[in-house]
Amino acid sequence: MTVLDLEKKALERWYNGDPWGFADLSDSGITVVNPAVVKPISGLDEYRAYLQPFEGIFQQQAVEISHPLIQMHGDAAVLSYHDHTAAGGNSPTGWNVTSVYFRSGGTWRLVHNHRAYLHHRLPDSVEVPLPFTFPPPVYEGVLAELMALETAAMVRWRTGDPWGFIELYDTTTTYFDTGTPQRLDGLEALQAEYATRAGKIFYDVNDFIAPQVQVCGDTAVLFYRFFSTSLHPDGSIANRTPWNCTEVYTRINGQWKIIHNHWSFIRGRAIRE
Repeated sequence: MTVLDLEKKALERWYNGDPWGFADLSDSGITVVNPAVVKPISGLDEYRAYLQPFEGIFQQQAVEISHPLIQMHGDAAVLSYHDHTAAGGNSPTGWNVTSVYFRSGGTWRLVHNHRAYLHHRLPDSVEVPLPFTFPPPVYEGVLAELMALETAAMVRWRTGDPWGFIELYDTTTTYFDTGTPQRLDGLEALQAEYATRAGKIFYDVNDFIAPQVQVCGDTAVLFYRFFSTSLHPDGSIANRTPWNCTEVYTRINGQWKIIHNHWSFIRGRAIRE
């Protein structure tokens, strides 16, 4: 059974009042992000507590997904798709969905899920609790390697230069963003999109919040919350945009390359069609 089959069965249970299909699929270290939460759900116990209030909520809904794609790398699989299912007759604009699975002992387990409205905007306001450690945490291992790449690319991004990220993407990369109406497939499509943004995006401060990584062989799932912040001349905050970011990296010929990327606003609100 493919990861798409597993995901469909869990979705069918979800939209018929049974949320536990996703718990049954999940690894003990599952991380989940969606518009209902301001920080990722971490671990199966926390995920079960999150799912419990959804028991019996939806009834008799047929699952409608489009453009499913599975990217396989060893014992890791990245599933991305659009979910257009109308829940309870109250559909927003549909969903962008990223589900990452790792295979252990011949069984696929869901390790990360990122879900965001297909069309969404910033919330009117949002309070994001932030961890505070002093001195600042020191990244180690794979997390340190990936955050060095992300930081260097993001420094270029905030000064109007998106090509630092382009250099990190594999030719097969797939991409979800708030500004793209559909998933972008392949490096050429992403280059065309980023060309429209070159020289237009400027802000002052990058803040990576609590980055974490899950590793399977040569594949790593990096997730972090992110603030892009612009400052007034006196150094006070002019505006700050809160993001969720999932990056799936695979080591190819000794170099880390991004094969899937999913950006969404924290607590992003649906724009209804």
